[in-house]
Amino acid sequence: MPLDCGCPDPWPCRCSLPPLSDKMIDAGRDAALHILESGRVPLLEIEVLQTLWRRGGPDRVLAEQLHAACDGEVA
Repeated sequence: MPLDCGCPDPWPCRCSLPPLSDKMIDAGRDAALHILESGRVPLLEIEVLQTLWRRGGPDRVLAEQLHAACDGEVA
C-alpha cells in the first residue's frame, strides 16, 4: 500500500523531509573542502550541490568543480 505521497516504500521516501538548512549546506561545503584537501573527491547530495551552485561566487565554483570531478555522480 503506497504512502500518502505516493511512494511505495517508506524507507527510501524523502518526500516528507524538510528542506536543507543553510547550516546543512555550509556543513556540506566545509566537509567537501576538507575532503578535497586530503586529495579525495567527495560525493555530495544533489540538493547540496544545487544550492551551492545557486549561491554563486566561490560556492558555484566549488559545485562545478565537484560535479566535474565526479563525472556528475551524486550521493
